[in-house]
Amino acid sequence: MKKYQSNVLNKLGRRELLEQLAEEASELSQAALKLIRAERLSVNPTPVKREEAYNNIEEEMNDIMLCYCLLRGIGFDDEEFPKIKRWSERLGIYD
Repeated sequence: MKKYQSNVLNKLGRRELLEQLAEEASELSQAALKLIRAERLSVNPTPVKREEAYNNIEEEMNDIMLCYCLLRGIGFDDEEFPKIKRWSERLGIYD
């Protein structure tokens, strides 16, 4: 099913998708920095556990892939990217 994907693409233009990609890239950068600290590769400690830091990186990578697929017109089932439903709803489009 591609309902939510269509909803987002019908509501947002290329600029908005690129803005979202930039935001997600920034969040991935922050997640990578947090992992450096979680793995104690820095002398600046963090209470975040290594597993949580890896999970955050995975989530941000998925968000980037979602934006990439939308920008490139790569079709996918909504279930592949659960965040697409929430994104559609934030745009005011519900079931």
